[in-house]
Amino acid sequence: MLGLCLPGGGAKGAFQAGVIYGLYKRGVRFDIVCGTSIGAINSYFVYRGCIEKLKETWENVDEESFKNTICTENVIENSNLMNILRNLTGKDEAIKSVYVNYIDVIDKNIREVIVDITKLDCEKALDSIKYSSLLPYRTGKSKVMNDIVREFDFKRLSEEFKYDLQNGIYDGFSLDGGLINNTLLSPFIDNKVEKLIIIPLRNNYEASEHILDSYNKEDIIIISPESNLEPRDTLRFEKEFCINLFHEGYKLSENIKL
Repeated sequence: MLGLCLPGGGAKGAFQAGVIYGLYKRGVRFDIVCGTSIGAINSYFVYRGCIEKLKETWENVDEESFKNTICTENVIENSNLMNILRNLTGKDEAIKSVYVNYIDVIDKNIREVIVDITKLDCEKALDSIKYSSLLPYRTGKSKVMNDIVREFDFKRLSEEFKYDLQNGIYDGFSLDGGLINNTLLSPFIDNKVEKLIIIPLRNNYEASEHILDSYNKEDIIIISPESNLEPRDTLRFEKEFCINLFHEGYKLSENIKL
């Protein structure tokens, strides 16, 4: 059995897509997939077996549509990507489970929710992915995405979220799982796989002691980007940037030994 873990990272998810596409071209198939935020979005393409559509999506990012998106209700709108997912059909029969995580905010407290979307109907599965990739942001009545991109600072976003959380702004919301757990690995402890591939969206990722308690180091394959990526790249949904990352991931996939 082969596992795939897809952490969050916004536009940097193009790198994951390139790796996935390259592995599929080699005939690799996954049994269990875990995804957070953009990783949850990429995992849905895998679940549906829509690997060519995954490639097409990341190589044809609509910059203007993204930058002109209006964000309201103190979240960064993710409808552009969700609309693509809603049109996907089919299923990769090799896949046994696809886990995604998000947080529920109840009485100023947060609770992680982990669901296997293969056990949900289509709408609930898509809702779970939407929540998993829904970042909080102070939009006021409304804010154009282009302005958010220009001033985006992930550290400040995190600090403002903590403050707004304690003031009850987000009570009743379901939000990005990456706010508390950006690399969803716990399902692989309960569901052991022979090899576990992790595709982080940062350069210095190392497997945690928690997962190493359940797996030998040689059974974990980490495929990290060589490009110097930063948190501010999270909202860099620019066509050239995404194409370059996709092809970097694809090239690295050619030399992965499984």
